[in-house]
Amino acid sequence: MPRTAHGQTIAWGAAGVPLVIALVQTLLALFGYTSSSAGLTPIAEPVLSIPVLFEAAVVFKNSSAVVMGLFLLIALAWAAQGAAMLVVEHREAAYGAATLSSVLFFALFFGVYAPLTSADIPLVQLGAFYAVPVCAAALQLVAVGTYPWNEVVLEETGDDLGRLEADLANRRSAFNTDFDTRFEGLETLSNVAPGGVRDVREGADEFRARLDGIDEDIAEIRSMSDGEAAQAARAGVESEIDGVDPDARIEELTERLRQALASGIRTEYGEFIVSSEYGDRYRTVNLPTKHREVSIPGGADAVHLDHVDEELESLTRTANSFGAVAAAVEAVDAHRQRVRAHVREREAPVVEAISTTEARLDTLDEQIGAMDVPFRDRIDEVLLAGRDPDLVGARDVRSKLDSARESLHDCQFEDALSTAEDAATQAATLVTTAELVSTLEATIDARHATVSIPTEIPDGYLEAILPAIRAGYDGVDATIDAAGGRITFTYDAVAGESESSTEVDAVNDLDSGDTGDRDGPSNEPDTVGTGSGRESVRVASPEEVVDGVLYAFREFERAADGDDRIVQFRLEDLPEAVATPDVLVNVERFAGRQSDLFEAVDLQSPEPPGFIEFTPADGASIERSMSTAHRRFREKYT
Repeated sequence: MPRTAHGQTIAWGAAGVPLVIALVQTLLALFGYTSSSAGLTPIAEPVLSIPVLFEAAVVFKNSSAVVMGLFLLIALAWAAQGAAMLVVEHREAAYGAATLSSVLFFALFFGVYAPLTSADIPLVQLGAFYAVPVCAAALQLVAVGTYPWNEVVLEETGDDLGRLEADLANRRSAFNTDFDTRFEGLETLSNVAPGGVRDVREGADEFRARLDGIDEDIAEIRSMSDGEAAQAARAGVESEIDGVDPDARIEELTERLRQALASGIRTEYGEFIVSSEYGDRYRTVNLPTKHREVSIPGGADAVHLDHVDEELESLTRTANSFGAVAAAVEAVDAHRQRVRAHVREREAPVVEAISTTEARLDTLDEQIGAMDVPFRDRIDEVLLAGRDPDLVGARDVRSKLDSARESLHDCQFEDALSTAEDAATQAATLVTTAELVSTLEATIDARHATVSIPTEIPDGYLEAILPAIRAGYDGVDATIDAAGGRITFTYDAVAGESESSTEVDAVNDLDSGDTGDRDGPSNEPDTVGTGSGRESVRVASPEEVVDGVLYAFREFERAADGDDRIVQFRLEDLPEAVATPDVLVNVERFAGRQSDLFEAVDLQSPEPPGFIEFTPADGASIERSMSTAHRRFREKYT
């Protein structure tokens, strides 16, 4: 009992005096006792000497057993009020007992003792007697109403809050444990269903935030000083906690993620697509079994890559944890990555061969486009259009490249590589043929008798073109010496004299733009020493022998070895179209001015016997230097 409840206890006790008296009367009457037989005569005589009490005793004695039972009930209700206040400190029980006792006592008192109003009793005594139930009821209600329930309520509320805190902690722990177990591998799954994973994480955060909010509410209630308000707030918190269901939230989040994963899996894994460098899709169904099938952890041992979506979707529905789905996704992704790496590895040499072929075909187009010869149409027919059924032309090479790509996309890598490399070889042959053909006009103009044929050029190409050369030049005949690997030219006598006269009288100017620096002014004479007597002869300008110089650079580039420091070529070993003063002197002059490519270029003699020697610059390979010089000459003069 609180120390401040003494007054309430006294009031309750005072209210019980008439109730106890009524209880004693009731018990005596029910069990047939009188005051004398019960040994209460010393007490009863003074009391019964008062007229109003005597008349009241007579009325009470004549009352029925029901009335006496009600008086017993009133006394019991009064006792219950005292117990609820002073023992268990239960406010609702105390209010209920006090109300029942007061209302019954008031009503029953006036009902039972109503006959007293007609009895010969002093009015003062009668008024005092009727004031008893009023005072008793008032004392009971005052006692329970003024009892310091706030402290009791706050204490009870504190106990309830402790229970609620423990319940809340259990729910939080259950949610976190179930969430961590159920939603393993979210990082992996975010690549498949980013929206679904985001919803799950946000849903979990919202649930935890709700629990944190309830914790804050409990802390706020603990700080309240108003018991009634604290109790009302506690009831609200308890109701809110009852609405927090970790299992239901876990199932809700699980269903959300399953739906998102189902959509993401169909999109990401519905069909396995690998695209080539050319933007087309590989037909991966043609890959070996070890590449087109994958073993899925927790699922089937062999699943075709085009059907993994079905297995993964099934796993999302049956697995107890999304960690199993994440492990399966990782396995599928790793296998798909291995397949892509395999395809890329097998694709690379094919793409390189195709690119090499296309570059050579572009070179061929440039070479033929720069030709201005009487037999140009025939060159187009043979080398580009491939009109000769026995010879491969650029059109045939391009068709072969299409076949190589088709085989590549069918995952027939060996066939694709073989076809592409074959096309590259044929394209190289066409380029070499075009370079040789481009020098023939210069050879004819110079009245040379023979031209060497590179070994990689089939005789068929030249046999197809030579008739057009004969038709294009009057008095010139050309034949192929297959055994010697040469083209032999013969000239009519009249034509020969005319050409000799022209050669004697011609004075060729040097190239003013290809002396000194690469694009600088020329300070060199237009003559060059030749032979043992170093006789001076004039040489042609670069523009006049472009094709011959390009042919020469190609011969040097092909023969150059990247490991050599100094490369020397004997003139008698070079094709006749190359081993001429006009070509060799222009090669020496142009290459000698490329100081970043060559340290020195030495032409011992512009005519056989003799040699031309190249020394690459420090840090440069002869192969790279020769290739770059070849390209620069082409860019400058074509």
